Amino acid sequence: MAQVIAHRTAAALAPENSLEGIRAAAQCRADYVEMDVRLSRDGVLVLMHDESIDRTTGGRGRVAELSAEELRDNAVPSLKEAVDLAADLGVAVVVEMKEEGLEGLVAEALRGRDCIVTSFYHSSLRELSEISDLKTGIIISSLPVRPVELALWANASSIFPKRANPRLFKEAHSQGISVYPWTVKSAEEAAWLLRLGADGLVTDDPCLMRSEADRPVQATGRDNCPYYPCHHFQDQVCTHCFCPLYPCKDEQLGRFVRTKRGKRFWSCIDCRLVHYPAVAKYLSEHLLATTSELKGLLDDKDGSAGA
Repeated sequence: MAQVIAHRTAAALAPENSLEGIRAAAQCRADYVEMDVRLSRDGVLVLMHDESIDRTTGGRGRVAELSAEELRDNAVPSLKEAVDLAADLGVAVVVEMKEEGLEGLVAEALRGRDCIVTSFYHSSLRELSEISDLKTGIIISSLPVRPVELALWANASSIFPKRANPRLFKEAHSQGISVYPWTVKSAEEAAWLLRLGADGLVTDDPCLMRSEADRPVQATGRDNCPYYPCHHFQDQVCTHCFCPLYPCKDEQLGRFVRTKRGKRFWSCIDCRLVHYPAVAKYLSEHLLATTSELKGLLDDKDGSAGA
């Protein structure tokens, strides 16, 4: 069953990065509650997403220039308070390091905790893995050419992507790496990501995502694919309804088109390549196969794999 991760301590249900949010996440039966950490002026790890407290509290000032006591007066909890509460409520934690240089403090604060430490600073995660046995996850906001290699370099056991494609899930899972997309906002998006193979969903509304994550994933078949495009070719195999090669940019299989608003994107609506049974089987066993390699599997009599 997919896991639910309450983003910024359930930001849709309570103030973000708050003790109230942790309680809300627990009430929604979230598996993890995610929180952002920064360092106060006097060296205390506290929960705050932004560099300053201006947006989320009634106070003003940069976290790095305020003491833990001044932050507490503005309802900014410490990391210790947060993880203690989460443990009491039976919820694991995801802790995002918002700054570099926190590795030693985080390792000490989370020793023995049920947690995942994440960051956009992948070198910090690599360093954390060298000084602790904490599980880590790289955060990516774009889709790099080789995201799995980034995770392996950082010694991370998971990837938290803002954007994901079918190939990311397949490659990550082949290396034993979990994938937790963020930030999932709708039931429709959740269902799509779960069908692609998401191990969990990072969301501001864990109650909504809990019901979706608990719903059995519907098997994709010829007659029940609700997504566009869903090709209905003769002898179609729907294993790759979401093509892991997209966008392959192979001119025999598709082309660039423009929307009415002028946006340019790769369209492969007429491509049949990954729906041929022999190709689908080969691709499931060779995740890094190229389009040229797959086209070579077709008999000459099949002709073009495209339109």
